Amino acid sequence: MNEQDAKQRYEAYVITAEELAARLGGKQAMPDELRTDAHLICNTPAAIDFNSPGAQGFGVKRAGLSVPGSIMLLVSPGCCGRNTAALSGSGHYGERFAYLALDETDIVTGSHLTKIPEAVRAFVASRAERPSVVMICLTCVDALLGTDMERVCRKAEAAVGLLVRPCYMYALTRESQHPPMQAVRETIYGLLQPRRKNPRQANLLGFFTPVAADSELFSLLERAGIRKVAELARCQTYGDFEALAAANFNLVLADEAMSAALALEKRIGIPAIRLRRLYATDKIANQYRALAHILGLGAEAIAMENERERAEQAAADFCAQYGKKAVIAIGSRLNANPFELALALVRRGLAVRELFAVPTAADAFYIRQLAKLAPATRIYSTLEPAMLHYREDAAVSLAIGADACALHPHAKKLPWNDAVQPFGYQAAQALFENMKNAMRQESSGTAEKKVEAETDDPHRPVSAMPKLSLALPPFAPDTAGAASVLYPLGGMTVIVDAGGCAGNICGFDEPRWQEGGAPSAVFSAGLRDMDAIMGRDAHLVEKVRAAATCLPVSFVGLVGTPVPAIIATDFRALCRMIEKNTSLPAIAVRTDGTHLYDRGAGAAYDALVREFAAELPAGAPRSGLGVLGLTPLDFSKGERQALRKTLCRDAEGPVLFFDRLEDFQQAAKLQSILAVSPSGLKAARRLGRQAGIPVRAELPPAFIRKAFATLLARLDSVMDSDAHREILIVHQQVLANALRRAICQRFPELPGRALTVGTFFALDRALAQPGDCCFRAEQEFHRYLQAHPEAVVIGDKLLARAVPEDFGGAVIDLPHFALSGRNTTVNTASKDREL
Repeated sequence: MNEQDAKQRYEAYVITAEELAARLGGKQAMPDELRTDAHLICNTPAAIDFNSPGAQGFGVKRAGLSVPGSIMLLVSPGCCGRNTAALSGSGHYGERFAYLALDETDIVTGSHLTKIPEAVRAFVASRAERPSVVMICLTCVDALLGTDMERVCRKAEAAVGLLVRPCYMYALTRESQHPPMQAVRETIYGLLQPRRKNPRQANLLGFFTPVAADSELFSLLERAGIRKVAELARCQTYGDFEALAAANFNLVLADEAMSAALALEKRIGIPAIRLRRLYATDKIANQYRALAHILGLGAEAIAMENERERAEQAAADFCAQYGKKAVIAIGSRLNANPFELALALVRRGLAVRELFAVPTAADAFYIRQLAKLAPATRIYSTLEPAMLHYREDAAVSLAIGADACALHPHAKKLPWNDAVQPFGYQAAQALFENMKNAMRQESSGTAEKKVEAETDDPHRPVSAMPKLSLALPPFAPDTAGAASVLYPLGGMTVIVDAGGCAGNICGFDEPRWQEGGAPSAVFSAGLRDMDAIMGRDAHLVEKVRAAATCLPVSFVGLVGTPVPAIIATDFRALCRMIEKNTSLPAIAVRTDGTHLYDRGAGAAYDALVREFAAELPAGAPRSGLGVLGLTPLDFSKGERQALRKTLCRDAEGPVLFFDRLEDFQQAAKLQSILAVSPSGLKAARRLGRQAGIPVRAELPPAFIRKAFATLLARLDSVMDSDAHREILIVHQQVLANALRRAICQRFPELPGRALTVGTFFALDRALAQPGDCCFRAEQEFHRYLQAHPEAVVIGDKLLARAVPEDFGGAVIDLPHFALSGRNTTVNTASKDREL
């Protein structure tokens, strides 16, 4: 391949507005690159909302809890609920979740269904206040099993005497006629019961956060005789929510709420009127005139001339000051339809250079108009595999939308995705005012993220019921561990899922996205219901083949999830088909989302060794150290850097960290192997057997002393009062063992059995000492502390939720990303919890 062909091959797919309009106007279909069912789904920070709607807003889980006083039981493998750990510190969502974990037996037999009423009873009993409704969140597992959740919910209702409703988090149906975010709105508004109508009340339906209080929509409705404008997000009590049923009509502000509004119209007689969020002021005026007609009013009765004038003035001010300077890129993660917004800006003479959005049939009008006014506007899909080749257009001076901001680190930034929802003339005015403020920014570097101050996690009840977790969210699953190992190797990682598992991995369990490194080719298979039902492996192989033609990858790594586990996907055959169609080696890591990250990481390391480790020729010299298990789920960024530095400084030859494919190919030449976490043990021992390489599982004392100096100093102050206190170290086993050795040296007077290693992950018996323990659930951790009420716990501060209420010991923070998703230690002077 010559240089020009290679350059063309490895470029992001782009189509101009003129080219796309021509295709839509003729007999040609939408390009495959703009159809999410036709290709693998790219996972990057710019695209995360597609696979994980809850990552930056409301997914099914958070939406289900928008009903005041509601609680939610998530019934799923651990991989499906992992990212709910991120909701713990925001709006008290975390303490309103409980988790009923499914294992392989539950999936095969459906035995979990009989446990749901008992789990609901235990969850309700644990609450200080009686909840208004229990939402049961189901995943693709029960979709494929054909579970009758209405029947299960009726049994749960009988058990607790409360409303119990299903929330279907079925990513397989994302692009069906009944997608999850539409279904959850139907569930929520389906709780409303008929009541006497208030002719002076209207509801706003569509968003889970409130419409901006300064939107003219409220005063417009007041002019129309409406005295009460209600919306879900402003309901403080369940009584407020029930009062939504008294509305004279519903104004529907988002397409996904339309089916729920029509159901309300049919069931309790509340008619629905559709309004759209627009940024073209003339179109807003037309919409308000149409609303006046529907309400039987003269257009002048609800004319909002002053509000329109203010919006026009804000637009004119921006255009006058920056109209010739601003070159704009617009994304899709924003409070707008990106195509309507682009057209509104272009009509004012502004230059819209790029659009990052997947068009739908409803966008055809805007695209045709854009083609007339700005035919060269480039349209990209952030979900298309070749988007990994996108390079920032330096001419863009203003990025609007969170995804556009991520793709333009050097432009001025306006995310325009705040929780409060702009609407009407107020939206247009606020947009131009914020665009003006953004252009005034002194620096165009990465926008600073607002970080909420961390607070101590309150104690939470622990249920005696096995597999039910009330205190601790799910930990990093095997799927995340496998993807973590594959991430840096230069291959194509395909999460064989509908999207949710990939969203959890890339949106929560892969911190390297945010660490400034090169993007990795991590994709979701984008499975849909018919793919799973019909077993359309050939369709997946074609997606992989198409992606391989536009990416310089060296192998394909498949990562299993619950969906292929349930439909019994033949991964060996799938790998052979991929190898035949791509001429690339392919491996499969047979994870299913029911196990923890170290098992998945270990399986990935082992699969890579089996596939790529070459035999050492007889008599060939050996040299160097191989380090297995150094993943972001085991060590923070700072710890990884410090450990690398220590090992490279002390090694007598080269050090391979198995973060390049070449390291696996050269593994047999190594003189020794160091497993720094249980994740690396399986592959290390395989290499030890096959190539006769000595294997150690430990960490250098110098690394421990330096990397954990603050923790050890904190322990000094705690132990001053009682040098004979018991200590429990909770982390991955190799690091915990190394800390134990350091503490024994620091406190030689401690009895040998006073230091115990505990872990929620693998406990390798060859590395364990008598008394070391593996906690299979929060109940076992809780019971251990009941038996050792004065112990010092060195572990992630998340564990403080599960300590006994009368615990008299101390918790010293030792972050473990696989537990809490935290990489940094909180302020030890005030945040370590002494209880």
